Amino acid sequence: MARTGDEHILVSNYGWYLFHFIPVANGNANENRWLPWVMFRDDVTLDKVQRRFMMHANDIGKPDVRDLSYTTRESVMLEIPGLNLPLPVPYLLTYREIQLSGVAR
Repeated sequence: MARTGDEHILVSNYGWYLFHFIPVANGNANENRWLPWVMFRDDVTLDKVQRRFMMHANDIGKPDVRDLSYTTRESVMLEIPGLNLPLPVPYLLTYREIQLSGVAR
């Protein structure tokens, strides 16, 4: 059971890569951003997601975080949007996502 005043935080970032290594379009993880996405820069890293998580916890005045859990998801098969039909062309255009969640006290 959570104590009164605890806050659950979830931070996520995702992006598309060419040949699984060359970043094409990613969510912008910088704190001083003016666009929600970036081109040709890899912002889908655990380090950048953790930095955003801790910045938010400090901003709300609850730097003591607990029960951290992260999830990664990768898809290497090209999918047709809306149909979820994978094409047998692996590693042409791949998708990567990282989520980090925890409780701030």
